[in-house]
Amino acid sequence: MVEQAQDIVEQIGAIVRQNINMMDAHGYIIASTDASRIGNFHEGAKKIIDEQLAELYITPEMETGQMRRGINLPLEYESRIIGVIGITGAYDQVIGYGQVVKKMTEILIREREREDEKRLDLRVTSRFLEEWVLGNGILRPELLSERGATLGIDIHLPRRVMVLSLDRVGDYIDTLEGQELIERIENAVLEILQQQPKALVLRNAARQILLLRERSDSRLLELAQELFAMVDHDFRLQLRIGIDGVSDNIHEAYVQADKAWRTASVLKRNIMIYSHLDLEMFLNEISSGTKFDYLEKIFRAYAPEERAQVMEMLEAYFAAEGSLQGTAQRLYLHKNTLQYKLRRLARLTGYDVRQPRHAAVFYMALLFYQEGKDESVLKNKK
Repeated sequence: MVEQAQDIVEQIGAIVRQNINMMDAHGYIIASTDASRIGNFHEGAKKIIDEQLAELYITPEMETGQMRRGINLPLEYESRIIGVIGITGAYDQVIGYGQVVKKMTEILIREREREDEKRLDLRVTSRFLEEWVLGNGILRPELLSERGATLGIDIHLPRRVMVLSLDRVGDYIDTLEGQELIERIENAVLEILQQQPKALVLRNAARQILLLRERSDSRLLELAQELFAMVDHDFRLQLRIGIDGVSDNIHEAYVQADKAWRTASVLKRNIMIYSHLDLEMFLNEISSGTKFDYLEKIFRAYAPEERAQVMEMLEAYFAAEGSLQGTAQRLYLHKNTLQYKLRRLARLTGYDVRQPRHAAVFYMALLFYQEGKDESVLKNKK
């Protein structure tokens, strides 16, 4: 409150170009354009509060070390005096705009109070959503239902969950500019979601968790594509979006959307739907040590710098859905050169990615490698 009062005083003082003081409900100066006066007791302000005066002008004869010539007016909020605003100066200098300053100050106080209430409401809602969505599901349905009702949230309403963030969000979270960019994008997303009935949004670790009215995968995909296109057009950046696979339990739906989001990040896909995942479903259920051992076993004949080149080839191969021509085009290689590299891969690993029964071996290896690389980047950022 003191910081807000000082901000208001400075705003008003800059407009009227006079010394401004604000006193609290006990008569103490809590903000002033003259910093030396903050904390002093103001007898005139106390008199206004005690006697419910409409105004009090301090004449030169009434001046003391802590009370100077000027007009003092009560500040009213919800029909009660909450403080006093004082304008230092001669009577003819301050009386003309005394009431204007009073009204301006009261308006600013009301705006700050509303902002505080809004921030408090957001914090309360966020805490509820965290417990409901990120917790262990609905452990106490009756209590959650009652708490939700007080916030205008019906937890029994069928919903779908979407998790989204900037691609490579770790590149932005460590700087003020990056955080401001994330906030601008989140606000742009919120503007679109205002058109979605009963939509709820929870901010979590530079991500947004969207709780949407139940709808089909195709309609959710349309919304995800709209959000992706907006960010691409307005910010020249890309989103990574994960969509749940439908569940009656909101926590389970979040876990599904989160897994789809993580898989989208690893595979460099824009949008992933949980129900479309196959091998990717097991990605987070395998320990880091096992993933490392798996990679070492398959690529033990390759030096670390060579593995990066092999993974780039595999990524292009799977993106081209096994087409040698498409893979060669993506890598800017001659088709014969690509075939040589694939034969060498088969010889050194014992597995041929061109064989359907071996393709899954390399696909899982690619997932493990990309996930480990992304985690390494994030760790280096910390």
